[in-house]
Amino acid sequence: MIPETRAPLQWRLPPVAVLLTAVVLIGCAEVGGASMVRFKVELTRWARHAMLARPATHGLVGVRDVDERVLDEALVKFDAGLRLFHLHAEGMGLVIIATTTIAATLAGSPASRRPIIVLLTVGGAGYPLGYLVWSGLIPYYGPERGKTVAEWLVWTPFGGATIVALWWLAGLVAWRMMRRERG
Repeated sequence: MIPETRAPLQWRLPPVAVLLTAVVLIGCAEVGGASMVRFKVELTRWARHAMLARPATHGLVGVRDVDERVLDEALVKFDAGLRLFHLHAEGMGLVIIATTTIAATLAGSPASRRPIIVLLTVGGAGYPLGYLVWSGLIPYYGPERGKTVAEWLVWTPFGGATIVALWWLAGLVAWRMMRRERG
């Protein structure tokens, strides 16, 4: 019996704009990480000053021992948001490259390929910005309210777009593999 031979898979690159978006996102992550280190003191001073200007928002009571704990906790979350932007922007840049390459190669028709690539690119590039939004809102609205706003404005829509696109792509790839095995 002669073994079945299949043509090797020819990988296709996603559109240049997608690759550029991913590279810019990774670049922003690196600049953000470097800035976070270089301007740590200035960022902390700014956030602390903004928090002290809004004592009711942060539950400050005017007792140094109590207020310092509250401020320290909020500043830790402020710093964490900046770090999470750095990490997620790096990671999502790579995710955009990998997933859109798979979509460009394996999503059969342009009618499904284009929206999947758009959702992966926009969702992947937008999601990390939620951490910057959260950090920027902490001094003004507090950690929890800032997180809620970031969830509704950024994480849910952009993360949702990415998840929808990934499920769509996974379904198309599974369907294509089943068809290929049958025929």
